Amino acid sequence: MIKDEKFEVTIDSPTNYDRQDKYGSDESNRAPSRTSARWPASIDERKLVRKIDWSIIPILMAAYFLQFLDKVIYNYASVMGMPKELGMKGNDFSWGATAFFLAYTFSELPQAALIQKYRVTKVLGGNIFCWGIVLCCTAAVKTSHQMIAVRALLGCFEAVITPALMFVLSGPERWISKSVLTKPRMITSAWYQRNEAAPRFGLWYCGLGLGQIIGGAISFGAQHGKNSFQGWRLMFLIVGVFNCIVAAIIYFWLAGTPEEATFLSSIEKEAIAQRLHDDHSGLGAKKLRVRSIFETFLDSQTWLLCLLTILNVIPSGVITTYSAILIKNMVNGDSKKAALLNMPSGIFSIVALIFSTYTVRKGYQRWFAIILAVIPTLIGACLMSFLPKSNKAGLLIGIYLVNFAVAPYAIVLSAAGANFRGYTRKVAGGSIIAAAFSIANIIGPQTFQAKDAPNYYPAKITLVASTSCSILVALALRLLYGYRNARAERLGEPAMSHLEAKAIRERMSVDFADPGYRYEY
Repeated sequence: MIKDEKFEVTIDSPTNYDRQDKYGSDESNRAPSRTSARWPASIDERKLVRKIDWSIIPILMAAYFLQFLDKVIYNYASVMGMPKELGMKGNDFSWGATAFFLAYTFSELPQAALIQKYRVTKVLGGNIFCWGIVLCCTAAVKTSHQMIAVRALLGCFEAVITPALMFVLSGPERWISKSVLTKPRMITSAWYQRNEAAPRFGLWYCGLGLGQIIGGAISFGAQHGKNSFQGWRLMFLIVGVFNCIVAAIIYFWLAGTPEEATFLSSIEKEAIAQRLHDDHSGLGAKKLRVRSIFETFLDSQTWLLCLLTILNVIPSGVITTYSAILIKNMVNGDSKKAALLNMPSGIFSIVALIFSTYTVRKGYQRWFAIILAVIPTLIGACLMSFLPKSNKAGLLIGIYLVNFAVAPYAIVLSAAGANFRGYTRKVAGGSIIAAAFSIANIIGPQTFQAKDAPNYYPAKITLVASTSCSILVALALRLLYGYRNARAERLGEPAMSHLEAKAIRERMSVDFADPGYRYEY
């Protein structure tokens, strides 16, 4: 704890950042050479972390809430007359959802390049403003092809959300206070220690559940409009305007790094730097390295995280896009009841996220928390798939339980933030996982084919199969991390993949200088 005493803070001198040693330099997490700076340690660490939480987490939650709300209102619009109004036929509605995530996937790398070149808060705020404008324009579309086009455009802008929020919480670059260094580097820094990140990922990801709840309320209210402007169009317009307002708050107020934070004193900024240093937080220079990209692509950790993402996001993607339709079929086509009955899905999502991330925070391993969240999802998928149509209460409970599928993805993001070390790996790993998220959301809607209506049994069986397989992948990821940590203990070196170790031995890499580093699982 940083309190009730004076202590010495030691920071790299600028001239020592580029020096190599046995394990490398710059993007590594090696113990730095030290110069000392002293300050009164009257800072309560717990209060400092709470101050950071209240200053940035609500804004991050609002950003993710708005990004998810867009998908939710597309779901609700499907039962508010939008398909009929736009002349949608066959699988046009599914292609609207698919077009969004195709564009989302192809926009990951360009958005990562923008985050590298410019301040993350400016890139995030600018993109939110742009997709707010596109949502407003969605209220004016006249055909199904126009709707598919604007959904694709939305995907381009919304691709920024996951890497941007990951970098704000577990940022890619070392930062040092101006009071310590006379010439600070470019900064996009971390705020939290690795064991603190999982609950924060869960908190901002709770914006997903809020989107489900508030989206249902907006849908219900819009359906009671008495003017000629269709309710679903009004819904898109309202949400679009709100996006633009929040975008301005993020652009002008949110601090992407402690160095930029006006709510922190210079002593508090130095305390944060010391906390991250003590945690081996792994923040490197903001520079893309081709070799590190190559190593990330060939790392089995990357692909297990991607596979786990796909298997868990398919169920949540299905529920996000089609839950309103499934519930409407259960209530004899009453779209108002469907909007209200879908709102508890958000409560289940929030409970799942808080429970899972709290489990990690209390010291349980991530793979165990993932499996705990997958079990209710599997039960819900089985209820949806195998109960008779007459058991409406059981089917509805099944839909609610499937919303537990959102929790594992938040834990995957926290694992990626903790275990991809250095700026290049965070960019590459985060982009690959975000692409896997997109792929899962492309697969999910396409399992709902018009020919399978109204029961959609192939889609429901897909939910059961993907959820079951995710348990095996979570176990495999735990075994991989355990094996690498055990090997590192035996050899007295940092935990890393075989490819990374080979590159270091051959002097082809400049990473991993901290022998005490171990994977968080």
